[in-house]
Amino acid sequence: MDSSHGADSSSSSGGSDSGGSSGSSSGGAGDSGVASSDGGAAWTPSTAGPIHFHWMIGGFTTADLLSGQSGPVVYDIDGEGATAAEVAAIHAAGAIAICYVDVGSLEMGRSDYGQFPSSVIGPVVAGWPNENWLLVTAANQPTILPLMRARFENWCLAKGFDAIEPDNLDGWTNITNITQTDNLTYDLAIAGLAHALPLSVGLKNLATDLSTSQLTTFVAAFDWALDEQCYEYSECGVYTQAGSFIASNKAVFDVEYNVSPDCTAADQAHVNAQKTDLDLVGSTQSGYSYAPCIPDSQSTW
Repeated sequence: MDSSHGADSSSSSGGSDSGGSSGSSSGGAGDSGVASSDGGAAWTPSTAGPIHFHWMIGGFTTADLLSGQSGPVVYDIDGEGATAAEVAAIHAAGAIAICYVDVGSLEMGRSDYGQFPSSVIGPVVAGWPNENWLLVTAANQPTILPLMRARFENWCLAKGFDAIEPDNLDGWTNITNITQTDNLTYDLAIAGLAHALPLSVGLKNLATDLSTSQLTTFVAAFDWALDEQCYEYSECGVYTQAGSFIASNKAVFDVEYNVSPDCTAADQAHVNAQKTDLDLVGSTQSGYSYAPCIPDSQSTW
């Protein structure tokens, strides 16, 4: 989950059988939105055309794959809870698969929970009693980063995912136990771990907390951006300003829960914006809601 605005806590914690290893499918996808299996560079989505973003970390099965898609399509699902067969089905549909991984907090239901020593576990995340912030201090990073690499390898790479959505990159804005310097160093290390596999990696909700010089560094280090509620909180400008993601031809996804995005502004800026359900459930599940600015049947801005 992310505590800054929305509550995108994955309900799939606790893990499931990975269904075997299919290896990484990441490759030089570029604008197409479809990665190859040639072991090339990570997926780098651009702003050339809309990308249909289906965020289903609250529960996904192959029955949730949607028809009527035109142009690049993405499914962002829980990494540990997914199976290799589900990722393969996403690829068979011609879509990209993003692996959701909590990197800044620790959910009690995760299968590797016991591998995190108590010394790196911080305060409870407000509103989420079964989740604690990770103390990503410089002293703790040598302990935490190898555990995150294992998550990336076992939950994402081994199942064939193309990209990683690392959640809770902004711990220092929520608790006093971490400095901004340590937290940002950790976030950049997370991007480095993903790229070393090589998998694409997105910047989640952090851009609004960065200075101009810091933003320049992070735009260079991450391949795309995901934001929650930037229209509700009037924060979308950080993605469209000079030197940011849109200007660098890197895709931006915005998800709103309480208000509809300003679709005229989003389309003009080439931001992939939508309003969806807070629980981020699969399309066949109760409560599912999905209203994108650009219809799934449309492949141009």
